Amino acid sequence: MTLYDELRKHHNAPAEQKLKILREELLRPILTVETSAHLLKQVAPEISPCLPPSVNAEELRNTLNWLAEAASDLQQILDALTLESDVPPPHIGD
Repeated sequence: MTLYDELRKHHNAPAEQKLKILREELLRPILTVETSAHLLKQVAPEISPCLPPSVNAEELRNTLNWLAEAASDLQQILDALTLESDVPPPHIGD
C-alpha cells in the first residue's frame, strides 16, 4: 500500500492523525538516507581513488555531507510537525 493509499484510508481522520501516519511512513526513508550517508563517509577515503576523473573527492565529501544534513533537516521537520500532538496512533487494519 502506498502512502497515498494509507492516508486515503483515513480521509476523515483529524490532521494530527494523518501527520502521525506520514511520520511512520517517512521515518524509514529518512533513516535509510542518514545511514547510507554515514556508511559512505566511512568508506569515502578508500573509494575516492576509484572515482572517475569527472568526480573529485571533494565533490563526494560535499554530497555525503549534504545527504546527512538533508536527512537531519527532514527528521527535525517531521519531529516539529508530529511530536507535539497527543493524538493516538492510527488503527491499522480497517
